[in-house]
Amino acid sequence: MKNAVFTLAALALGLCLQAALPAAASAAGDKPTVKVAAQATSGQVFQYLAKNKGFLDEEGINVEMVYINNGTDAFSALSSGKVDVISTYGTGGPLIQIANGQRFSIFGGYMIIGATPVFALPGTEYKGIESFRGKKIAIMRGGTPDIVLKGILHDAGFDINKDVTFVEIKRNQDVMEAVRSGQCDFGAVSTGFEPQINESGMRIVLWPDELWPNHSCCRMLSQTEWMGQNPEVLKKLLRAYLRAEREMHQPGGMDTVVQLTTKELDMPESLVRSFVQSPHLIYETDPYKNSVVAMWDKMRSFGYIKDQTIAINDHINTAIYKAALDSLLAQHPGDAFYKQKLEMFNKFNS
Repeated sequence: MKNAVFTLAALALGLCLQAALPAAASAAGDKPTVKVAAQATSGQVFQYLAKNKGFLDEEGINVEMVYINNGTDAFSALSSGKVDVISTYGTGGPLIQIANGQRFSIFGGYMIIGATPVFALPGTEYKGIESFRGKKIAIMRGGTPDIVLKGILHDAGFDINKDVTFVEIKRNQDVMEAVRSGQCDFGAVSTGFEPQINESGMRIVLWPDELWPNHSCCRMLSQTEWMGQNPEVLKKLLRAYLRAEREMHQPGGMDTVVQLTTKELDMPESLVRSFVQSPHLIYETDPYKNSVVAMWDKMRSFGYIKDQTIAINDHINTAIYKAALDSLLAQHPGDAFYKQKLEMFNKFNS
């Protein structure tokens, strides 16, 4: 893929070259630079559109994209300061990091649902979630497909340690192979793999968002301390991304997103359209605090989070997003999109 996945060694070299610069500072005058990590399989559409439309320049901020496809490496890069923000690594993974003592905080969103299909071979019977009982399901532990499906089964009365067997696999491609080869009955994968499922002769049996709406997919987060030192920088970033989100909803906006993502990630346009325009993927800059807390509580209920002393509300910052949105509304008091975003904020961040 274009701009191949950055190695942590290359990141370290870049940091050494900038060691004399203060946090979030840029070599180009006083304009701050933020390093944003994302997966090269889904990218960062707000970034691409904000850059294309000049919103980043107008807000006075530089963004350096860093592509890291492995969540573990992304969390390591964030905790060590090699990146400032991560955006496309789900919600469950960051919550597990927080539960394990990492001082990370969520401050915005990228996707609220992320097109994470559950699939099987054509001959596999599926008549509803009871069809999962007694079966083997291939997943990547800690990812959105894993946690959302387990949450759905838990709510349906399943003992997820006894009534179903989850086979933990490290890569989405290997999850698909485990199902295709018959090692597992079902599989669940991340955003962007619908075409490969179809091309492999398998079929999608469930879109989890149909049973758990707004379950919370990719959130934007940073180190809590760094966030406290750079609220105005993140406000600039969110202003640019909110403006990009508004642009997405204008006539032709999603076509532009497809074109930019195709170019930035060097992907076939058909593949990009399969997830960018999926009805099971919703891009949202809003933090969706309520959905994050709901996932945290659900992960506790089925044993993913055991520490009962951590207050998740201390790791969700909605004030920076609200300040960015309020400032845009002050500039454009009659704008229908920003008014709607305020209504959503009040509903989903109470």
